Amino acid sequence: MLLPSSPFPFILLAGLVSAARFDIEGRRQHGRPLGKRAGISSLSDLSNIDYRTNITVAGQSFSVIIDTGSSDLTVTADALSGAVFAGKNATLSFAGGAPDPGPIVLAPVEFLGYTIPQQALVLVSPDADHSPGEGLIGLGPGSGSVILQTLLSNEAFTVLDNIFNQDTSTGNYITFLLERLNDPTDVFPGQLTVGEVLTDFAAITSQPQLPMTTVSMSEAPNQHFQILLDEDGFIGPDGKAIPITSRVSTSKNKAQATVIVDSGFSFPQIPASIAQAIYSQFGSDAELTTISGQGDFWIVACDREVNITLKFGGQLYPVHPLDTTMSDEALGGDDTDPTLLKSGKVACLGPFQPFSFDAGPDPTYDIIFGMAFLRNVYVLINFGDFVAGSNSKADPYIQLLSITDLAQAHTDFVNERLNGTDTTVSLYGPSGALELVATQNKNGTTGGTSRQTQIMIGLGVLDGVILLGLIVAIFACRKGRIAASPMAYRPLSLPAPGKA
Repeated sequence: MLLPSSPFPFILLAGLVSAARFDIEGRRQHGRPLGKRAGISSLSDLSNIDYRTNITVAGQSFSVIIDTGSSDLTVTADALSGAVFAGKNATLSFAGGAPDPGPIVLAPVEFLGYTIPQQALVLVSPDADHSPGEGLIGLGPGSGSVILQTLLSNEAFTVLDNIFNQDTSTGNYITFLLERLNDPTDVFPGQLTVGEVLTDFAAITSQPQLPMTTVSMSEAPNQHFQILLDEDGFIGPDGKAIPITSRVSTSKNKAQATVIVDSGFSFPQIPASIAQAIYSQFGSDAELTTISGQGDFWIVACDREVNITLKFGGQLYPVHPLDTTMSDEALGGDDTDPTLLKSGKVACLGPFQPFSFDAGPDPTYDIIFGMAFLRNVYVLINFGDFVAGSNSKADPYIQLLSITDLAQAHTDFVNERLNGTDTTVSLYGPSGALELVATQNKNGTTGGTSRQTQIMIGLGVLDGVILLGLIVAIFACRKGRIAASPMAYRPLSLPAPGKA
């Protein structure tokens, strides 16, 4: 199906907005399962955190989960005044994890200072898993949009694609920063920007541009933000590289893992061999266990500091030890009734989880890095040719800026897990972990702060010759650039959705 030569007659710019920055806020959602996109899996989170912002749909304000792993907008309400039924329903995975069909409607949307007069979205009916006034906004590649795959028309473009296309002065990129306060805590601050880089982290623009790998056209609905880990780029607690053999058939170098950068997973999904290589180094202080409904996890003595480092584009990215093990709360325990290892020590959860689902015989990825990694980096995602309807070309890429300082991270661990008394015995030796990233620190690529956060997602898959033809037409052009822009700022808050 060919698209009209002028694909945006329905998109208007409400005010001059050439960049936008929002505060976002995350809170733990205890006992609430997390829906994953159909192309990946359904995964429930034991101690998940939703990062939210506000959006106005048909004059109503909604608190929506920020989701870089999906592409569609959904809101929960009994009705939307003035919304027009688009003639079809869509089935998305939203919050509860079970498939939820809902009507696709067209309604005016205000987001990040922009107004889109007719934005396609799914209207979800309130029920036990979907609270009125809430929703989810997908910020992922448009090729994964279930709405686009269903309507097969220009009016089905995603919120971000509409924003990028209506204001060509704005760079087609987003950034996000997800912060840590304490472990555990109830509120986790963060920031989301469109077409703008946070001033304190401007060094991200000088970091390596990591090209996104692309899937075949037959897999286009499963395109994610995915990049290659360096060879020998997964460094374990002993300071040695953990061997990896990629299962991606199109990978040119099988020693490089294809990694999806996905804020919708709290628990990074990694091959079982890597998880074992990380946690089994702690002997009787680590055990592999199965948690009902969640899959296999390693649990580790809470007083053991687990240090791992990742390497992308020649740069080292250390992971905060409070992200390599999570407090007993994640296992359902508390101070009065902790989860214990066989050794009698209090157990913490190892969030770098062996894959909890079958990736299939011919996967397009090897690893999914969720919040336990993303809390340690400031992330810039340039959409490049992932923008539907654009007329210029540019390759999509990701830039990462390390924001975890190992010395401060060690102090955080000692204060949180050891009551301020350092009794750790590092597998690196007294200073090995710091030496591992010495070159990186000298080059000034670390931000000197430790940050933390978590969020959830859903994305569907639809096949067919017509669908693939549409996707080829929409994404045949490339568009993407970074340019200095004035800033538009508006703070957002939780828990009650305020007016956007």
